[in-house]
Amino acid sequence: MALLHWAQPLKAPHSPPEISMRPLFRYLLPALFVAGCASTTDVTTRFTDEGNHPPQDTLLLVAHTPEGNIRETWELTCRDIFSSDSLTVLLSHQELPLWYEGGKERILDWAQENDVERILVVELTHLLIDAAAPPAAGNQLNPMEQSAGDVQPTWKIGIGGDLAKDEVPDALRQHGAELINADGKPLWTGIATTHEASNAVAIAKSQCSALRRSLREQALVP
Repeated sequence: MALLHWAQPLKAPHSPPEISMRPLFRYLLPALFVAGCASTTDVTTRFTDEGNHPPQDTLLLVAHTPEGNIRETWELTCRDIFSSDSLTVLLSHQELPLWYEGGKERILDWAQENDVERILVVELTHLLIDAAAPPAAGNQLNPMEQSAGDVQPTWKIGIGGDLAKDEVPDALRQHGAELINADGKPLWTGIATTHEASNAVAIAKSQCSALRRSLREQALVP
């Protein structure tokens, strides 16, 4: 197959000199990157233990979900957010691949055996419930025993003619989180309300950025 060669446009004899956009991009790209990484998760503290709990140098991250892919993606993403020179972050899907079968006690046993004094558990089962929710009875493609006037459309048109998706209920946006010690004692509990779309990496970045900020304000993580 012959290659197509695009002819170069002719320039006018007195055309103005081309202006390079590279210096502009040099300043715009970092700004866009920072804006794109802003957290869209709100964390509400429900309980903070009044005792003295200085930050430890090791933290185990636990994504509470039976879905291995979600657990791995969430924990790997959040490790980069929590990790620092003064904090080593361990991941439950690497240290305890089958912990879900043994429940919370299996995590605590492992933590005690390995001298890990801080465990952050986040409930992610809602991500599966939202994705697997069956369609409403009125939105079936071929509803049974309904007259033509009762049939509801299976889609809606939004502003600008785009398809509009139903909003996710607040209950499915809320994810319980707790920081516990190796004995299972809660040091902090809260609710992370996430407004990200259904993308596991984006959700993890948003949640863990907000959780780290809240825990640092409580002086519970370095």
